[in-house]
Amino acid sequence: MRKLTIKRTKSFVACLGKAKVYIEDESSSELTIASVPVRKLGTLKNGEEVSFEVEEGALRVFVIFDTMSKEYCNDIYELPAEGDVYLTGKCGFNPGVGNAFRFDNNETQDSLKNRKKGAVIGWIVLGVSVVVGFIIGWYIAFLI
Repeated sequence: MRKLTIKRTKSFVACLGKAKVYIEDESSSELTIASVPVRKLGTLKNGEEVSFEVEEGALRVFVIFDTMSKEYCNDIYELPAEGDVYLTGKCGFNPGVGNAFRFDNNETQDSLKNRKKGAVIGWIVLGVSVVVGFIIGWYIAFLI
């Protein structure tokens, strides 16, 4: 076993929300994020630093806020195969992806691909919501 420490840098963006930390676990059926079975490690409040005991091996860590938005409002970090790991990150303002948590210095190809996919899905969800809201508002305005 090794120690995974994650620090969520204090930020006004999504300051009231608790981020949920998950780790890749092939034997888990608790949740699936980006087609990867994961299990929950814990939560992370704004400005908080938390440590978790994790298995050895090259695993992926996921941070999400809600299970409904887990496919587009997330970030992935690939842990090295061995040794203790210290990660930092914070939530950034982006309404298209739900002001997602982003790990610092995480520019791997998988992470960037996941962020791009999430942005496309997030902006589609936001666009559909705006159109539906406009149609409902217009319909109610003309009924009254």
